[in-house]
Amino acid sequence: MRVLIVDDEPLARRGVVLRLRKFKDVEIVGECEDGSTAVEKILGLSPDLVFLDIQMPGMDGFDVLRALPREKLPGVIFLTAYERHALHAFEVHALDYLLKPVSNARFTAAVGRAYKLVDSASKAAMTERVLEMLDRTADRYASRFTVQTGSRIQIVSADDVEWIGAAGDYVDLHVNGRSFLLRETMASLEQRLDPVKFLRIHRSRIVQSRGILELRYIEKREFIVKLADGSEHRSSRTYADRLERWLASGHS
Repeated sequence: MRVLIVDDEPLARRGVVLRLRKFKDVEIVGECEDGSTAVEKILGLSPDLVFLDIQMPGMDGFDVLRALPREKLPGVIFLTAYERHALHAFEVHALDYLLKPVSNARFTAAVGRAYKLVDSASKAAMTERVLEMLDRTADRYASRFTVQTGSRIQIVSADDVEWIGAAGDYVDLHVNGRSFLLRETMASLEQRLDPVKFLRIHRSRIVQSRGILELRYIEKREFIVKLADGSEHRSSRTYADRLERWLASGHS
């Protein structure tokens, strides 16, 4: 079983490493001290199991899991210093956690259960439980996207995205003069975007509404939409109602 350890505290990581050395068939493939590195390592190494600290500065443990594609979600044992009453979410969804400071007996039991996650059926069931818990604890709309450029994994803030174009089975996120491909359809991505911030104006275009500088009327409820980055995009009659509602709202 290949294991990755994610915790911002060196002593906590060391404690997990020392305990895992007692298990002969466990291979520690890496350690991470922050969320963005954890995402990169999980995507690159595909560990069977991740010991994942929840309370990390910046990108916390839940953010790490939300940034991963469903098919890349590993088996997870959560590391947490939450008070007992705050662990209800883990227990309701039958997800394993270790409460800091971790006891040897509890650690051994958790690793024993983790061996079952190597089985595909058990892994699929755990993935569903993780996704359900994340859905219940997450904000409704995406705040960031994970994109791959060559061998690098980058985190793109939703607030930095100026416009989005369709590109076959992908979407193209345009950010500060750069573009990033994300494997997702326009329809599914639109469901994850805050409609207060993003406006679909065409089947192949979504724009950040605060970036709209100018509308030039063409014909039959169609416009050329000019954005703050200088780009121009044609709206379509199919999405005219949305653009007109945005105009009527006072550009909020």
